[in-house]
Amino acid sequence: MNFGEVIKKELFDKPPKTVSQKKAFLAGIVRGKGVLYETEDGYGLSFVVVGEERALFIAETIKNVFGIDVREISVSEDRLNKRETAEIDLTGKDAETVLSGLKIIEERDGETSVVNVDDGVYGNVDVFRAFLRGLFISAGSCTVPDADGSTKTGYHLEISFSHSSSCASALENLNKNGISGNIIRRKNDYVLYFKSAETIKDFIAFLPAPSSVLKLTDVIIERELFNVTNRRKNCDLGNVTRQLDAQEKILRAIEIIEKEKGLDFLKTELKETALARKTYSEDSLSEVAARLNVTKSCLNHRLRKITEISEKISENKI
Repeated sequence: MNFGEVIKKELFDKPPKTVSQKKAFLAGIVRGKGVLYETEDGYGLSFVVVGEERALFIAETIKNVFGIDVREISVSEDRLNKRETAEIDLTGKDAETVLSGLKIIEERDGETSVVNVDDGVYGNVDVFRAFLRGLFISAGSCTVPDADGSTKTGYHLEISFSHSSSCASALENLNKNGISGNIIRRKNDYVLYFKSAETIKDFIAFLPAPSSVLKLTDVIIERELFNVTNRRKNCDLGNVTRQLDAQEKILRAIEIIEKEKGLDFLKTELKETALARKTYSEDSLSEVAARLNVTKSCLNHRLRKITEISEKISENKI
């Protein structure tokens, strides 16, 4: 189940409010899957999002913050994932204004270079949330298992970073807010990921995306109910299997005694028990006990004695 799209849809429905939050949101978008390249006029910037509507929302946010009209939006079809993608492209002074304003590039001693995430992103929890929302929209994904166990997918949420220091800083600040995760290197990316359903729920709540939290909670509950039901079924099946094995074993024992010695070889109460078990082989132990007018415990004792006698006959001890 592509739960990541559920989260992203909710995040787009709750746009950042203040200018600082909007900048952090855009910084997360760019630092996620943004591509910086060099042109004759300096830097160029492009990034891809799912759907033209989302691209237009980001373009509108750029205009609100920097007064720049984004003219380069190209829409194409992602046939592999069966979805529409839109690419935003900025060049020249527009790209430099956005990148400088988001503190992704800076000029020192006459040279412009890419820098790590600005510490200001982490100084305010609402700004940090906005940064994570943009980052997850751009470079995040989340999968959860189907409640009925029809898929082998487990709980997994991840966000990709292009720099190890940015990834480590994000995790450090999540830790300060009670959310722990792990980092792995995957090709050229550094991936922050969560495998625990509860931790994923905490992360989504931190963004915040409350509707997605409720949906994930439903998945967790349904999954647990399915597991409990499945365990009970397996337990019931195990009990039935053991009962059938025990029934087959006693019927074989009776057959051995009858063939080798005859049932008259048995004491009266054991003979009656053997005949009842053989005659009513489909009955449960409780039903056979009722037919003999004895307790279930007494019946089990007699059946053990019959089994022991058959084993001694098989070993030529009697």
